[in-house]
Amino acid sequence: MQNSKTVIVKSKEESTTVENFSLQSIGAYMLFRSIDEESSEELCEFIIKANYMFPPDQPLTIMINSPGGVVYDGFGVIDLIECSRLKIQTVAIGMVASMAALIFTAGTKGMRTMSRNSYVMTHQFSQWFEGKYHEFIAQRAHEDDLHDRFIQHFVRHSKMTEKQVSDVLLGSSDKWINAKEALKLGLCDRIQDPWS
Repeated sequence: MQNSKTVIVKSKEESTTVENFSLQSIGAYMLFRSIDEESSEELCEFIIKANYMFPPDQPLTIMINSPGGVVYDGFGVIDLIECSRLKIQTVAIGMVASMAALIFTAGTKGMRTMSRNSYVMTHQFSQWFEGKYHEFIAQRAHEDDLHDRFIQHFVRHSKMTEKQVSDVLLGSSDKWINAKEALKLGLCDRIQDPWS
């Protein structure tokens, strides 16, 4: 049995081992934590750099196992995925919940993969706010706009109508969707092992 120090690639200059091999150098990225300012900045930086460095026919892969997180940080990632000149395969491993589900579904159509035992979880977004009455009114208008953006995102990236998205994905309780159900709803394009 080989140990983790086994040489994978040999060249005249250096040898690459599991410890010093970078997924990003081959166009792959792992988002395995909450979506916040730090994690979204790192993922956005990866997408931007890859668009400058890789040839146009080089697809990127973003593997996701995340409980979700901040709406605004997630939409920043989504905007870059949707305007990337490189195709982006998204791979759900374990759980893609809340904002992570929106990021996952934003991947290039035909390239959104779920592993067999993964789940998508969707729900209405939540916010906490305090302030004066006029601020509540302004905040409510903003939250209505955000809710509509959620609906329109899932309509664009699934086989679902606005009513289906509202009733099924953004209903009054969390909705857990397995890979087979996600495939039927058009939230993913295939179910398979992440590297096949």
